[in-house]
Amino acid sequence: MQGPLIDTLARQGITRRTFLKYCATLASMMALPPAAGRAMAEAMAAARRPSVIWLPFQECTGCTESITRSHSPTLEGMIFDMISLDYQETLMAAAGHQAEEARHAAMKDNAGKYLLVVDGSIPLGLDGAYSCIGGRSNVDILKEAAEGAAAIIAMGSCASYGGIPKANPNPTGAVSVSDIIKDKPIVNIPGCPPIPVVMTGVLAHYLTFGSLPELD
Repeated sequence: MQGPLIDTLARQGITRRTFLKYCATLASMMALPPAAGRAMAEAMAAARRPSVIWLPFQECTGCTESITRSHSPTLEGMIFDMISLDYQETLMAAAGHQAEEARHAAMKDNAGKYLLVVDGSIPLGLDGAYSCIGGRSNVDILKEAAEGAAAIIAMGSCASYGGIPKANPNPTGAVSVSDIIKDKPIVNIPGCPPIPVVMTGVLAHYLTFGSLPELD
């Protein structure tokens, strides 16, 4: 088993055996057969890092806080070795116009291939004016980003089901991602906040099989 990821892990003192054990754990967690662990390891070792665009909408940043506490792998390991996190407001160095330019560049360069992660509900009240980024409503940004996405991960209960913002009387008109986007594969990872390793497992499955895992 060879590849840039294996070389990077070796430099960090992570053995091939440890990496295989991690992949086997992910496969077991998702109720996949034992052979899937080996397939995951080979795919992640050889895969080009997929572009990930993470959009924060009507949320509390709890999902991001949760992922920063991931230990297997760590968040920095995931960013530098597994994915290319091209837009995430809380974690990226760029801000303002530079951040928005980075998002648009990633969408253009990876059209039809990038993974879109969304946390937070999407307010529809007052034409979406309750939550805006760069002068644009969340709903407009979501529709634009979803158009070129290969798949969408709704991160946390708010993005999955509307969460607390959607509770009656729902003054902002909050809805979930799946209430708006109907033509893309979506996987919901609920939780307030969600478990970091669950997101890691979904990502590993996508790297291995080129699709989101089957859900009940």
